Amino acid sequence: MPPRKKTDAPVEPPKAPARGGRKAPLLEPATSKDVAAESRRRGKALSATAGGESDYPVEVSRDGSSGAGQRPPLITEVEATIPVVIPSGARSPVDDIVEVLKKEVIGQDRAISAISRALLRAREGFRTPGRPISVMFFAGPTGVGKTETVRALAKALHDDYRAVLKIDCSEYSEPHAIARLIGAPPGYVGSDLPAVFQRENVEGVKNRVILFDEVEKGHYRLHNLLLQIMDEGRITLARRTKEDDGSVSFEDCIVIMTSNIGAFDIDNILHASRIGFRNEPPAATAAQTDYQIYTAAKEAMKRMFSPEFRNRLTEFIVFRALSRHSLYDILQKLLNISAARFAGMGFHLKLSSAARDWLVDRGIDQELGVRPLVRAVEKYIDTKVAELHAYGLIREGDMLEAVVEEVEPYPDGRPRREIKFMRAPRLEELEPGAKAPRRRKVTKTEIVVERY
Repeated sequence: MPPRKKTDAPVEPPKAPARGGRKAPLLEPATSKDVAAESRRRGKALSATAGGESDYPVEVSRDGSSGAGQRPPLITEVEATIPVVIPSGARSPVDDIVEVLKKEVIGQDRAISAISRALLRAREGFRTPGRPISVMFFAGPTGVGKTETVRALAKALHDDYRAVLKIDCSEYSEPHAIARLIGAPPGYVGSDLPAVFQRENVEGVKNRVILFDEVEKGHYRLHNLLLQIMDEGRITLARRTKEDDGSVSFEDCIVIMTSNIGAFDIDNILHASRIGFRNEPPAATAAQTDYQIYTAAKEAMKRMFSPEFRNRLTEFIVFRALSRHSLYDILQKLLNISAARFAGMGFHLKLSSAARDWLVDRGIDQELGVRPLVRAVEKYIDTKVAELHAYGLIREGDMLEAVVEEVEPYPDGRPRREIKFMRAPRLEELEPGAKAPRRRKVTKTEIVVERY
């Protein structure tokens, strides 16, 4: 089809023959066959004029305005029948962050999945411009890894646990303490001190992680300040000049709030189910308990925070109670931390399965989460090894093994077991002609623990 000549004259709308003396309508209703034929015609015209200007007739609306310069959409009857499925083994841009989180935070896979979804959505540009990258609220039982997750996220993003701007909200329980965040007005005490949210602290780092720890303990004026951060993505400092309006943008920040709201109700739920402690419930009971914890945290949040506050959150994440298997993994992580101290002194430590079970039983508390396990490792491993080293009973090159043995029973007759440390013989302690034990050079900061 030869191209039509360009003309600057307005294009008159097509006229249809008048019927019964009435004015002809601008658009006649088309049948499905007409639509299909028009689609094929426009497809051929598009292929013939690719790269040039379209020679389609200009459509004119009822008000007389033309759609010149706009290519009309192709009309087709083809339905979307090809499924779009992510192939197995495919990697997303946030998989590296997820791997670091799963390595550092144990037993919270669902929480990590929610965090990865929020980060992926923000990275691909599917977020509201002008607002923070993500605003997440962490709730759940105490001692399950809420603050540890924030530190792990900082390590994944900035390769540093300490790359977190932490706001301890218990320090802002009074209304006048809010001035420390945005600065005191001129003439007031402390007006010469820098504000916590000064531009260098917030805008100076990309993907800045800001933590409001135990946000429920802050004054309601702090919550009002958070409303502005979550909604507008910026605040205005108290000190400003004609050249500087004092505004600080949170657009490149990840805002995370942690809370122990509903702790009393959650403790009652854990007491009833005894999940994650000495008695391991079936999977159905564990799932039901997780749902009860989520419901309790959700209801407590409704009582504590206003609707406009809850409505501005990107993710509301409830951490689950830890299972016994997760506690063994956490114990392994704690022992590896202790190994970093032992390796510097050049000796090697081995734990039996009985010693590991003994530590888990001593370090579990239904209301305090995993923190008693941390104290158990410090008390029964780190402290006892430090005592042996202080008295000169162990030295560089020694190999220790922690075992559990029966000791004097309790006064009421109950059996009593304690951890004891055994040392492998040194070369000078062997009898003449005896075969020396095989030793390995301690070069790794890792405790060798028997597999379970």
